[in-house]
This record gives sequence, structure tokens and C-alpha cells, in this order.
Amino acid sequence: MSFSPEQPLEILRRYPAASNYRVALSGGLDSTVLLQALASVRAQLPGPLSAIHVDHGLHPDAPRWQAHCAALCAKLGVPLESRRVKVIPAPGESLEAVAREQRYGVFREVMQPGDALLLAQHADDQLETFLLQALRGAGVRGLAAMPESAGFGGGLLLRPLLGFSRAELEAWAQAQGLAWVEDPSNADTDLDRNYLRHEVLPRIRSRWPAAADTVSRAARHCADAAETLKTLAAEDWRRYGAGETLPVAALYELPEPRARNLLRHWLEARGLPLPPAHKVTEILLQGRAAEDRNPCVDWAGAEVRRYGGLLYAQRPLPEAPAEFRLQPGVSRSLGQGLGDLTLVPAAGEGIRASLCGPEGLRVAFRSGGESCRPAGRAHGRPLKKWLQEMNVPPWLRDRLPLLYADHELLAVAGLFACEPHATRPGEAGLRIEWRDHPPLT
Repeated sequence: MSFSPEQPLEILRRYPAASNYRVALSGGLDSTVLLQALASVRAQLPGPLSAIHVDHGLHPDAPRWQAHCAALCAKLGVPLESRRVKVIPAPGESLEAVAREQRYGVFREVMQPGDALLLAQHADDQLETFLLQALRGAGVRGLAAMPESAGFGGGLLLRPLLGFSRAELEAWAQAQGLAWVEDPSNADTDLDRNYLRHEVLPRIRSRWPAAADTVSRAARHCADAAETLKTLAAEDWRRYGAGETLPVAALYELPEPRARNLLRHWLEARGLPLPPAHKVTEILLQGRAAEDRNPCVDWAGAEVRRYGGLLYAQRPLPEAPAEFRLQPGVSRSLGQGLGDLTLVPAAGEGIRASLCGPEGLRVAFRSGGESCRPAGRAHGRPLKKWLQEMNVPPWLRDRLPLLYADHELLAVAGLFACEPHATRPGEAGLRIEWRDHPPLT
């Protein structure tokens, strides 16, 4: 099948009209073809056409590539937005993966509601992605590879070239006399994708010429299966009333494959990175551990803990900060994942404002031996006992902000004010706002 500009246009017409069609332009063959093709039929697009170029700063020729994109867009009369990012992988992180994350972060920033981001991946890219996912042991979701469409940044992400091979795109580009840039890193066979592209796929195509088409079909089957699993997980989610926490009962009552499916759905809904398969197995095993244990399973960027018949999923929490002073109206971050603490003047709420001196209140964290009487309770007890009674997860008990006037405990943020320091009706008070904290009970 030969390529023509009308074909990607027809694919775009399958989807709701976009307020802006933004082509991700690297300057390479694929994105150059996509931009040139759509520019030639832009009068038939429901919305304006523009391009965005991301400079990762990883190659000395990057300024030349940016200049090439600017010249191409100027020639076509297409608005171009260029952004530069810094790609600094942490130890053990993939440079390619971090660059991709930075690139998509830029795409999200520029997207407006109703926009369509157009990516130029083609059938050969789809074949590579499927095989790489299979070699990494991916499930049906990973083997679904790259969908033609997906929600993204309040709009749509579309890949209108997935039905075409690189050879077809190159033939059209040469017939049109197009110029494009070549990234020399694409020839580095130390990278998995390049090794597959240059060393493996030529042999596959010589034996199975239609490999890209048949694998694309397999990817669509996997996408259908993944969508079915997503629907099933949503049903189990509603059944168990899962939200910030997940009942351990789900791990007992569901067949293991279905419990795994629900776990992944729950973690994704919490905005956490998905665990490798062996970590999912560990969560299932630890979730069924003895009731008097509070196990933790962690992986890069996330952890799952169990307490009181519930699973808690979160990013790894920092240690509690050193004690500090907090004045009314000033917000203080407690660290990534622990939220922000603020004292807000409010009549009849929180603790009595008169307790706050000119330097503010002292905020500290448990060191042991604290006692108090929560407002409305008849007697005092050690704070440790109150936290146990309120089912505060053990890993949060030493991270609860405790507010003091000198050495007198006034309140435990997120839980209660202490007697006799709670504000009376109509009295000037300070409401303790602890925003974005982990689930406390």
C-alpha cells in the first residue's frame, strides 16, 4: 500500500474534531512526513495545525535539528513551539525512559482541552514495541503496544501512521523531495530497540514479510483483552468499595488472576507506578500474612502496607521533619507525601487563638510518653493508646504533627484538639489544616 496525505486525514476524521492538531516534530523522517502530509490537506482539518519540538540536549547536533524544524515549519506556514528539557537520569534509570518522560511532560504542558497530539509512530515501530514488550515479559496491556488513540492532557493522543511501514513513508518523502534529519544514536545497537531494528527484524521480515501487519493485529487483540480486564477490575473495585485503601478480603475471595488484576487497577487509580510481577505476588502473600503483622512491599516509587484488614498504597514516605514553628496563615510542607500544614484563623474552630504567641506554635513529632485528653473525651490517656484506638496506621503515628504551646500538647493534626485547649463557640480560634496527608484512619 502506498502512502498519501488523504489516508492519515481519513484516520483523524474517525475522532471528534480537535481545537488544535499538534504534531510532535523531531525532524526525523516519520514526523516530517506527518507534518508535510497534513499541511498539504490542512484546509480539510476541522482545526488549526501546529507543531511542537522538544530538544533533549543530549546530542551536539540538537541545535541543528531544532533549526531544521523551524525552517520546515516556516516553509509550510505552520506555527512551531520549541522547548528544551534537561534529561538527568537517577542511578539505575534508563536515559531513554527519562527522556521520554520529559518529552511527554512538555506535551502535557502545551495541550489545551480539546487538542489532539499527533505522534508519527508507524507499523515498524509497533512491531518493535510489541516484541520488546514480549521480551520483557509484559502482559496483555504491554503487548497492546501503542494504541491508535488515547486520552491525553485533556484531549486526544492520535497515531495516524500506524497502518504504514517506514518504507512506504520514505518512498513518499523521496517522491516529494523532502529532507529530514537522522539521529546517529538510532544506529547504536547497544540500545535494545536499535539492536532489534537492525539485527533482528531484517531476518524476521525475510521469513515473514507481513510480520508488521500480523503483529499489529495481535496487538489489537491484546488491547481488546486489556480493555476487558479493565472493565472487570472496575467491577471488582466497586464490589469491594476500594478507594484510598483496598480490603484484604479481596485477596482471599477473588481467584488469584483476578486479585492481581484488581491490585494493578487500584495502584494505577492511586497514580502509582505499577509493580513488577514478582512484587504483585509478594503483595498477595504478605496481604494474607498473620493479622498481628504489618508487612510492607516496596518497589521504585511506591509501597503497599497492610494494617487492620486494609491495604494502603502510597509513595514511600519521608521521615518526619525536625520540629519547627508555625505561624497563622503560613503553610509549611512536611515533605513529599506528608502534605502541608497551615493554621487558619476561624471563630469557634480548632484551638484557642490566644495560645499562639508571636513566634507561632511549636510543631513536633512523637518521641514517646505524650499524654492528652481529646476534646469531648472524659479522661486523659497516653497518646499511643488514643492512636491505637483510632486505628491510625503504625507507620503514620510518628509522622503526625503535634502542636504545642511551650511544652503543652494542644492538638494532633488531622485527628483532634486537646482539652482544655479546644475553641469554644464564638471564640477566636485557629483551624489546623493538614492538606494532602496520607489516610489517617
